[in-house]
Amino acid sequence: MIFKKKTLVLAMSAVCAMMITAGCGKVNVGYVDYARVQTEAPQIKSSMDEMQSRMEEFQKNAEKQLMEQGANIQSEEDAQKFQELQQQLRMQGAGIQQQYATQVQSKIYAAMDTIAKEKKLDTVVRSNGKDGMITGGVDVTDDVIAKLQ
Repeated sequence: MIFKKKTLVLAMSAVCAMMITAGCGKVNVGYVDYARVQTEAPQIKSSMDEMQSRMEEFQKNAEKQLMEQGANIQSEEDAQKFQELQQQLRMQGAGIQQQYATQVQSKIYAAMDTIAKEKKLDTVVRSNGKDGMITGGVDVTDDVIAKLQ
């Protein structure tokens, strides 16, 4: 009985969605090759290079700390402190990467939003490159890269 109700609700939702979209007219969709933007846009490459150098510096310091503390392990308590340091350093490294990933994503999304408004697109979606949109849609990858000069 519950299954029939869920199926009926799902079917009614689908019919309503079709009726709503049928009257909306043409939808203008843009798509962007996100991976290409990450590798070709100067602002993004700069952020990625900055993250890389910061991570290299962090890793050197982390290795030094781990070597120093690892050499002084003489008890179970010391081993526990060493494991805690390892976990803390892993979290700090992940935090650095997350900070830059968020920064990069914000820049790309802001550029996508600006391009969508300029080209009067209803939406811009991420593409995985060569497979992009099968039919229709506007490739705005070059526009996004240009915006991120």
